[in-house]
Amino acid sequence: MKRNGLLLVLLSLGISLFAQNVRMPALIDSIHNLSMPIKVLGYGGGNGKTWSGFNKTDRLENGPVRDRYSNMVRFFTPNNDAVDGMNIEHIWANSWWGHVQNFAYKDLFNLYPSDAIANQRKSNNPIGVVTASDAFDNGVVKVGKGVDPCDGTTQTVWEPADQWKGDFARTYFYMASVYSNFGNLEVPAGKTGDEYKGLELWTTAEGLRTVDPDSRLVMREGVYKLMLEWAKNDPVDQIEISRADEIEWIQGNRNPYVDFPELAEYVWGEKSGRDFDIQQIKDKKNPDVVIEPDPDPSETVKFSVSPLSMVFTALPGHPSNAVKTTVYMQNVVPAGCTAQAEFPYQVSLDGEAWSDEVTTSNATQGFYVRFAGAGTTGVYEGEIVCNAEGADSRVLTVVCNVSEVPFWENFEIGSKSSYAAADVTANAATWNLSNAMYASDVEKDRPRDGKCVRMKGYVASGGVVTTPAHIMMVSDKENGVGELSFWATSYGTDTGVKIKVTYSLDGGQTWLNVAESVSLGSGDMVRYSYNLNQTGKVRIKIENLNVGNKRACIDDIQMTDYSGGTAVRDINAGQDDERSQSWDLSGRRSAGAARGVVIRNGRKVVGK
Repeated sequence: MKRNGLLLVLLSLGISLFAQNVRMPALIDSIHNLSMPIKVLGYGGGNGKTWSGFNKTDRLENGPVRDRYSNMVRFFTPNNDAVDGMNIEHIWANSWWGHVQNFAYKDLFNLYPSDAIANQRKSNNPIGVVTASDAFDNGVVKVGKGVDPCDGTTQTVWEPADQWKGDFARTYFYMASVYSNFGNLEVPAGKTGDEYKGLELWTTAEGLRTVDPDSRLVMREGVYKLMLEWAKNDPVDQIEISRADEIEWIQGNRNPYVDFPELAEYVWGEKSGRDFDIQQIKDKKNPDVVIEPDPDPSETVKFSVSPLSMVFTALPGHPSNAVKTTVYMQNVVPAGCTAQAEFPYQVSLDGEAWSDEVTTSNATQGFYVRFAGAGTTGVYEGEIVCNAEGADSRVLTVVCNVSEVPFWENFEIGSKSSYAAADVTANAATWNLSNAMYASDVEKDRPRDGKCVRMKGYVASGGVVTTPAHIMMVSDKENGVGELSFWATSYGTDTGVKIKVTYSLDGGQTWLNVAESVSLGSGDMVRYSYNLNQTGKVRIKIENLNVGNKRACIDDIQMTDYSGGTAVRDINAGQDDERSQSWDLSGRRSAGAARGVVIRNGRKVVGK
């Protein structure tokens, strides 16, 4: 038979002369060889780094970040700086290989932009299905007790939303295949320190709950079975395909489990032991993608300032609270930058001495920004221009809403130095502080100005609360309440802190829920806001839902007067360095809608 006749017969039988059929265990080695990145971005914020990659892979229309960990809406910065309130999240935790910044550490297929609080709460816990009461649930990510897929015991696990489970499962398949050689990680070139001697991947307790370094399947059985289930229930969609396309243009590789979802069955599922044509993986690559070699990073000049957008609030005739910037420089000589402010904004190196210009003295020294004050209400916009030798300027956009706030409790008036219950008359109201005191530790309490209130947990005996922990008004606010807002955080390094917010319309006899359980993060204070829209005389109470030394810090409680409308709570104007939260009437978090003046990508947006 002639050669072309044989080819026609083979094609008619569905047989390709170019097929390269491979089965396990060689299949996982073939995937590793075909799907490794050619290059990866630098890690962090700035052009040529991870956040610039996210700006292509996870950017929604008009600039918001696609966040698979929360319903919060945040926006990319013009200079690809890290987005405030977000982290770079490793699906396979970088602690599993000792935080060594190898390709796996910086591979965009393993990285997603993540809400910082959700990322902190999920920690290094294994992925799984939460079956008991949630320790944390923001409507997208849950953390709580569940069956550990590693060994079937009850452990703390984290669970993503159903709409992202398949995406994360295919990330697991990718990492287990592309980095299947990491069972015995070699010392990185040029590294001789003790921290690299005998270094092996997947030897940490957390890593070993997911990975079996002695198995050709890499993942433990309970883990890959759960991932196969999630992948089936949440199939590949256009979001995932588009992300893989963008990553190919950056790294020169693809995730074959996105291109060929059935491939996972040939490695871990029902088709294991059958042949898979790996020529398909080769053919899927875009021939137009050309990856250029990286420039010498040791010579690159880098200069970044974060945040690049700030929103302030102030009373007429009063300055706003200050916001501190973070400055990073590389190969800037001399190190340091000059920050110039437009009136009525000011800058400061120490947060005390204010002027229209300051100069930092080294590559990491930040500076403070504040609104200096104005006698009339209104919205005041401005810019802070930052210059460094040999680098492009960085421009911070700033806006302040100066308005009359009839109730603003900042706890700067009055004093209370013990946790014993007592009434304190502050500047806006009289409060009963039970297991609560005035506090001013800048590093641990993190007050918005000089002082705030710190609450310990309540005291109980025999299941009965003997000493409550609360900040409770014992005087009324007249004229009702439109919006209620406050700032809060956990004290120091305390974790798992939860608070409850209620209000009373009958002088404190009965209390109605605003938010039944709010989980506080750590770090700088976060602004929480609710639209109560209640008439009459109103009192507010904030309680600590924990026992013992899980402490909450509260500051700057504000309430506007009632002006009509319905009792629907939503997000108020968010500051770029805050994470405004929203809840519906049942106390559950909801996405809400931005209201007020917000800076987005350097532009003022007035939400309706």
